Amino acid sequence: MRQTIIKYVLGLWVVATTSCSVNVPPPDLYSDPDAITTVETARSLLTSCYLTYPHYEYEFSTIGNDFCLTSLSGKDVEQQNLYNWQDLNISKLATEVWLAYYNTIANCDVLLERLPQVTDTENHEKEVITAEAKTLKAMSYLQLLRIFAPAYAKGAEADGIILKSQVGLEFPVRATIAVCADYIRNLLTEAASVDHTATQNGWLSQTAAQYLLAELELYVGNYAEAARYALQVLEETPADVMTAQNYSRLWETSSYEGRIFAFNTTTSYYSAIEFDASEGDYFALNPALYLNQEDVRKGMNEFPMTMGGEERVLLGKYNRRNKLGQTISYINQFRYAGVLFIAAEALARSGKEREARQLLNGYLAEMGAPTIAADINGAALVEAVLLEKAKEFAGEGVSWFDLKRTQASLPRLGRWGASVSTTIASSDYRWTFPIPSSEYKYNENVTQNEGWPINR
Repeated sequence: MRQTIIKYVLGLWVVATTSCSVNVPPPDLYSDPDAITTVETARSLLTSCYLTYPHYEYEFSTIGNDFCLTSLSGKDVEQQNLYNWQDLNISKLATEVWLAYYNTIANCDVLLERLPQVTDTENHEKEVITAEAKTLKAMSYLQLLRIFAPAYAKGAEADGIILKSQVGLEFPVRATIAVCADYIRNLLTEAASVDHTATQNGWLSQTAAQYLLAELELYVGNYAEAARYALQVLEETPADVMTAQNYSRLWETSSYEGRIFAFNTTTSYYSAIEFDASEGDYFALNPALYLNQEDVRKGMNEFPMTMGGEERVLLGKYNRRNKLGQTISYINQFRYAGVLFIAAEALARSGKEREARQLLNGYLAEMGAPTIAADINGAALVEAVLLEKAKEFAGEGVSWFDLKRTQASLPRLGRWGASVSTTIASSDYRWTFPIPSSEYKYNENVTQNEGWPINR
């Protein structure tokens, strides 16, 4: 039964990625309506939902602040053009991203629609599966909102994304950003109300839902609530998970309690950055994100390699494991350091600057990094927190979202980061991805984002 469900749901991926819009076929086309009657079969379908969640961490690192060009960047014009924010390349990525996340949402909706048929209701597992599906759905919607809507600070009443209300054909308008945020908040609040922990990194837990609530509130600028949720998660942090001794475990193949949630993977990941194992990569690490020599994260996050006769600093992490021929079993999604940075920024923006510095400096000192000076206050403190966050999550697809949220400008670096070729202004229309033509061509109720053409 499990293999049958997975086969049908993965089959949906092929259909969805060639579909004209976010609409997907009726559920009986890809799963027997009577197949989901036990928590075992429901868990199997949930597993398939996890498998459909897309991973664009590399692409968003490419258009973020993580990398600079190398001597090999011109060997792949498509990647170089994406780095340079060419309209065509962003449009191509937008089409992929839009359909991929809506495919995950559709699969979660099918599962949630079928769960009432599960008969063994005494099992707490049914509530847990429901909570996980809602969290995964909320994750997908939050990503879509952050990518395809303007920054929240520009106006909460602007067009957000399409909120699906049922499985199957719909032609709705785009809900406002505020309505979308409320919808996501409700999903996560419901999920966070279910008491459940994950025995392995590959399952979403109550803590993961709380993490996402903190991230959502940071996104909408509700800093007091963001800090509250983040600190609540930090209070439950297992001992020794944010220590110098255990940092490297985040990149190893075994399940580790320092990860709040990570996707399982058995396929190649982050290999697109590499031109050739012996010659190097298309992109190098942005020099602004280099770590201090005494920082214990340096050996894992950075990968020194000779390119063109000189030693360069390439991205480590997954890229490092690929170069060393090591297996990648987990794609980190939420970890305790992430919620610490949410808390630090939220506290700093809420006027609780001493608490923000104390929290962040405790982690930096543990890692062997320079701490934030006591006379760094106000906007400078927030900038310091964001810079340290960019260093921590380099190559993990995080910086672009923070830059957009804070309406920052973005320099496009030349070869090895030695120069700035151009700067993407905070007002540039390309920060908000275009609604794919495959969507608005057949849904007359959908509006296009400012600056992008409409080709009906």
